[in-house]
Amino acid sequence: MDPKVLVVDDSEVNQQVLRWMLRDMGEECDVVSSGEEAVSAVKSWPYKIIFMDLRMPNTDGFEATAKLRSAGFTAPIIAVTASSDEDDWKNCMNAGMNGYLTKPFLKADFQDIFEHWTKLETATVDSTAEA
Repeated sequence: MDPKVLVVDDSEVNQQVLRWMLRDMGEECDVVSSGEEAVSAVKSWPYKIIFMDLRMPNTDGFEATAKLRSAGFTAPIIAVTASSDEDDWKNCMNAGMNGYLTKPFLKADFQDIFEHWTKLETATVDSTAEA
């Protein structure tokens, strides 16, 4: 099973925008609408990166990320949010997220974040395999 990208957002418009961007980059993705679904999805498929909305009903992005990290998920999790509040950034890091992307964003910014974190993850896996 090849690792895919997981998009977690309760907005259908945001889901579609991220799906299109990823498809244009040649990436396969799964899309879920809640933090609970994200935790379940990770149990059944390997994901190389997760783009996580922060504000969702029930289990928000902070809580979902904390649950994923507690369960041993180590791939990058990137917050995707309309908030540019410094407290949100700190809460993202405290929950275990790796990066932060503020909506609206340019496709180039999305690609930069994606490439940075997936290359970093691949380099870490490769260097561990060589050891």
